[in-house]
Amino acid sequence: MQDHIIGGLRLRSSLLILLGAVSLVLLIACANVANLLLARALGRQKEMAIRSAVGAGRGRLVRQLLTESVLLAMAGGGLGLALGACGVRCLAARTPANLLFVQDLTGAPAVDPRVTGFVVALAVITGVLFGLFPALQIARTDLACSLKESSPGTDTDRDHYSARDILVVGEIAVAVVLVCGAMLLIRSFIALQRANTGFDPRNLLTMRVALAGPEYTNATVVSRLARQIEGRVDRIPGVEAAAMGSSLPYGPISDMIFDIPGRPPTKGYKFTGDVLWCFVSPQYFKTLKMPLMLGRSFREHEPAHTVIINEAMARKFWPKENPVGRSIVIGAGLGPALDQGPTEIVGVVGKVPAWTWNGGTAPIMYQLWSQIPAGGLKVWSGLFPAAIAVRTKPGVAPMSVSRAVQRALRSGGFDLAAAQIQTMEQARLDSTPQMNLDGVLLGAFAAFALLLAAVGLFGVISYTVQQRTREIGIRMALGAQSEDVFKLIVGQGMRLALAGVCIGIVGALGLTRFLRSLLYGVKPTDPLTFAAVSLIPASVAFLACCIPARRATKVDPMVALRYE
Repeated sequence: MQDHIIGGLRLRSSLLILLGAVSLVLLIACANVANLLLARALGRQKEMAIRSAVGAGRGRLVRQLLTESVLLAMAGGGLGLALGACGVRCLAARTPANLLFVQDLTGAPAVDPRVTGFVVALAVITGVLFGLFPALQIARTDLACSLKESSPGTDTDRDHYSARDILVVGEIAVAVVLVCGAMLLIRSFIALQRANTGFDPRNLLTMRVALAGPEYTNATVVSRLARQIEGRVDRIPGVEAAAMGSSLPYGPISDMIFDIPGRPPTKGYKFTGDVLWCFVSPQYFKTLKMPLMLGRSFREHEPAHTVIINEAMARKFWPKENPVGRSIVIGAGLGPALDQGPTEIVGVVGKVPAWTWNGGTAPIMYQLWSQIPAGGLKVWSGLFPAAIAVRTKPGVAPMSVSRAVQRALRSGGFDLAAAQIQTMEQARLDSTPQMNLDGVLLGAFAAFALLLAAVGLFGVISYTVQQRTREIGIRMALGAQSEDVFKLIVGQGMRLALAGVCIGIVGALGLTRFLRSLLYGVKPTDPLTFAAVSLIPASVAFLACCIPARRATKVDPMVALRYE
């Protein structure tokens, strides 16, 4: 039941991956703060040495630095919580309604009180953990060396540089993992939109009408109604064809069990198979332009029970045989209200997307409205409204005939109200809301992570330039050109960036396999994606290094030699 409510394992995997992405962005942000605290600690070495000299113990110094770190984290957490509360409402605008689990009393999306407590606890924990590293670094500073120190360049300074370099490499590596995941999801979404649908979605208007009431449990009545509706809609100017069915591609659909005579039942069941089940009018396949692979289409008046199956069903149950002409028993063992007896397969249509997110893989069988038993119609009408598809002529926008179609449904004694009026192409986009949302969110996290990593690298290189001002002045005084200095600074930054990219690619190769259930038409180890992922962070890192490198080329040797 829990899997059914939250959308099964795919949604669970999606939420866990997004939680992981958020955690990685938080890790990068904390690494940036730790870098800043390390830089600040380097400038406070003498201050801490003096405090230690007048009696402050290492524990006292660590507690002071941790207090400052936790206050920073709490301030950031409070601001983030306020922004998050606004962000939840903005995100709700592009989130499917069935994914909004947390709401306030007015029904609007809201931040759960438990989330607030979690954020506060997280702020304290991150403040302690990432403030402890620079605090311990400064606490280990040699008192005598710090008091005698007159310029940068001591072993302690080199330790700080090494720690900051490690943090920057880690930031870039984490950003690469996020960028790789985001690109895989975005490529999957594009591949899904370009995939062969098995029918022509262009110039198709779709809508749903509720056939509620005891009169609609009679197959003859519903079949006659479908023919009358199609006839009235066909006469609307600009309409090429119209059809009615219990379901359309990308829409909700029921299922039904069946038996194949002479074949043993599925293990653990009393029947052979359980597939999706759709009732249609004879014009259904023509209106949707679904190609017939084998056999024939439905006739207006079928003399006996017949069924058309899709290619997925044919491959699953008759992988090496031609299913046309074979018999199945639909509703086997469900009693006279649903058991239809022997039903002949007269045709096979191509794979058409059903309600499943990656569409086209679900086996489906199609029957005429006139052949559905009363029990099946009663069960179906209580679950789903009927679907109507209207194909317009080339050059006629589908939505331009929607009002005329609605008038046709309300007149002629039908008195039917249409809902969910949209084009088939819009229905196609709406069928993958979770994949779209995953790509947008993970892409946003990846972009933010990349920006944070670039800021971290920029900070390290800028601080390095500041600390090496005297060295750069001496180099230029001895004849180094601006280009030499530029290459020196950029080279230092790019070494860190490339190390981070290499580590990130290795990490992405291991972690992107968890995205397998969310991908379509692209492998988790897609070489094109990884090649692009290598170039994007490297390019961003190069731009982050260029600004401090240009600043270094403008150092005046005379000023630099008098530095400090």
